[in-house]
Amino acid sequence: MKKILFENVSLSRNGRIILQNISFSVQPEDCIAVYGPNGAGKTTLLNLVNGLILTFQGKVIIEDTQLTSETAHIIRLITGYVPQNFEVDPRIPILTGTVVLSGCYGKVGLFKYPDSKHIEKAKEIMEKLEILDLFSRPFGQISGGEKQKTMIARAMMQDPEILLLDEPFSSISESSKEKIIKIIMDWQKEKKLTMIVVAHEKSVIKKMCNRILYLEDGEIVSTEEINGNS
Repeated sequence: MKKILFENVSLSRNGRIILQNISFSVQPEDCIAVYGPNGAGKTTLLNLVNGLILTFQGKVIIEDTQLTSETAHIIRLITGYVPQNFEVDPRIPILTGTVVLSGCYGKVGLFKYPDSKHIEKAKEIMEKLEILDLFSRPFGQISGGEKQKTMIARAMMQDPEILLLDEPFSSISESSKEKIIKIIMDWQKEKKLTMIVVAHEKSVIKKMCNRILYLEDGEIVSTEEINGNS
């Protein structure tokens, strides 16, 4: 249950402006959407919240902690992130269950293998997402939709206070999408998560979020409140 605050955040790379003078806040337990065309800076914004980008102007504050190189690891520990793409070479024999279990490495320690309780929890989450049959299958050999469900399971395994979703349903079938949205929304209410969702489907956004930030050319051009999803 954390507040997110951006104060006049700007970021450029190789002379190109990625984000320009971005200011907004997300209250604890809120879910906001970031919507806009490709190249608008949506994924960059998520990477700032997650402490994956540290070179910028302005301030990013999570609750009472300002993002810096010294605090980034603390912020990452409480932030679950479902990236748009997470590819692994099919020749690398990492198992799907291992990917899910990696969500708890930050808390158990990178060089300590999860115990039986963690494994049981991972299997329960995977069963809920209908991917338990993938536990012992190589991650690099499963479908795009199965990979997205695996990354959602990995984020759930982390027990975060903030959840960032970057086009989390782009490869998931319509028949599964409604189930996954309900699982995430029930999880948000149970754990009191603060959420930011990047999605191109307005129907998904309106089911999950209570506010939309419209991003274009690195700037917030407008916002929209969504009734009934606070």
